[in-house]
Amino acid sequence: MDYMFTHKFPNKRLQIITSRASRQGRRSTANVGAQYKYKNAAVDVKFDTKSSIATTLSFRGEILPSMNVNASLRLPEYGSSQLNLKFQQSFRNAALSISVGLNQSPDILLSATIGTSSIAFGIESKYKTTSRSFSRLDAGISVTNPNRDASIILAEKGDLLRLAYAHRFGQSRKISAVAEVTRRLSNNKNSLAVGVSCIADKLTTVKATLNNRGKLQALLVHKIKPNSSLNISAEFNMKALDKIPRIGLALALRL
Repeated sequence: MDYMFTHKFPNKRLQIITSRASRQGRRSTANVGAQYKYKNAAVDVKFDTKSSIATTLSFRGEILPSMNVNASLRLPEYGSSQLNLKFQQSFRNAALSISVGLNQSPDILLSATIGTSSIAFGIESKYKTTSRSFSRLDAGISVTNPNRDASIILAEKGDLLRLAYAHRFGQSRKISAVAEVTRRLSNNKNSLAVGVSCIADKLTTVKATLNNRGKLQALLVHKIKPNSSLNISAEFNMKALDKIPRIGLALALRL
């Protein structure tokens, strides 16, 4: 059971106060939050029944017109606090994001993208100050046009190479074919997967994939309402014909 209350004040600076309570079985939780805005800055404060306080400070355009700064502080678990800097230049289709943990041994996350509507290049890394080494270093390039998409990604610090290609057929583009090849450079192992997607009508979509290990997967999605759907999935191992296929049924309803 959930309960949520929101109140807006006439004061333009003090915007919203929210309270929420939920109960699952014998467990119950509650929190109260407030938001204060002034010009381009905003402060969010939340208190919960676990005696924790979460504060978020954000402002944009103070240093550069396209820069957003966000800082979050949690007490008493201050180790999860972070400082986030985001810079985005829409004219040149470039974006830069930096996230630093606010603790004694912070992790530094960096992501950057640059490109156009048809070709883009991106890089993502995570640097651990405790070991003075990169725990994540990924890079990729993608090419896109109305009928096809292609991408090359070098992940896991250069050990995993992934190539993917998708092609849409016909003017309506209701049928698509996808192929993905991955290669693990450390042990020279390759994997291959192919798939197809078909939009039968406005309410029904069918998808199927097959990989080099002989696993065949199929999914049918039928929309009952704009926010509700019926999903039927099946999985079959073509290299183990004696095993019974797996069949799943899921119903998602949103009122």
